[in-house]
Amino acid sequence: MSSEDPKLKKLKQVVKGKILIDELLREHTSFKIGGPADYYIFPKDLEDLSNLTSLCQQDGIPVFVIGNGTNLLVSDDGFRGVVIDISRTFRHIKTKETQVTAGAGVSLSGLISFCTIRGFSGLEPLAGIPGQIGGCIALNAGAFGREIGDLIEYVRILDKFHTLEKKTKDELNFGYRTTNLPEGSIVVEAVFNLADGNPKEMERAQNSYIKKRKSTQPLSLPSAGSVFKRPQGDYAGRLIEDAGCKGLRIGDAMVSKKHANFIVNVGFARAIDVARLIDEVRNTVFKRFGVTLEPEIRFLGFNL
Repeated sequence: MSSEDPKLKKLKQVVKGKILIDELLREHTSFKIGGPADYYIFPKDLEDLSNLTSLCQQDGIPVFVIGNGTNLLVSDDGFRGVVIDISRTFRHIKTKETQVTAGAGVSLSGLISFCTIRGFSGLEPLAGIPGQIGGCIALNAGAFGREIGDLIEYVRILDKFHTLEKKTKDELNFGYRTTNLPEGSIVVEAVFNLADGNPKEMERAQNSYIKKRKSTQPLSLPSAGSVFKRPQGDYAGRLIEDAGCKGLRIGDAMVSKKHANFIVNVGFARAIDVARLIDEVRNTVFKRFGVTLEPEIRFLGFNL
């Protein structure tokens, strides 16, 4: 894009943080897949974020918020708009007794380490889940019977009117891989209610959960985590495996031989390969079992 681009000029007038142009999104996703975003922006602070989202809203510029880029498949054509990366912005952690406040840009693993050292217990089953607090809350990330929403007191969001607002746990109505966040809002920070714990016991528990994760999931290859949500009364991985899809491959996208609910990038997979493989798996499972698998991963830049 030319430096004479009028949108870029406006963005530079408003944004104090870093602006990248035509940034390849494969550099910012765990799948290592994705074309360029017109503008990739690291807002400096809350005011910067508010000003940026206000400008985009006024000018009709599409916006997508990204953290660690996990749980995300980006089109090979990229994204025609602004991608806002909050991974360098909201990095604070504060404590008051066993209540912990964490910024949306804090990694879940970083928060768990912080809490373990100080003996704040509750997050241990989530050890090993990639991603940052904002994204984990938006998707109500969970594992081993514990969801992040279980521990939330309240969340602060920047709403579509660019106002900082507080949403309680009840208002957020956490469900399986869903959170009732208002449309157009961005998570800024979350407050967790934790319990007193023994750091050594907490560390042992985390190591056990991480060991289970490593033994069952293909963590050595790029992926976006679980592809499909768990269908009621069953498991997506079992259905996919029993439908004969384990190891199924299109291009360099492959249904993992270690865990059938993972699609892995075994080389230079394209987004279109992954999308076709997802469709193939869904169709095969439906024909075999009559179950419609619902994707857990998000899609960006596709005409769905």
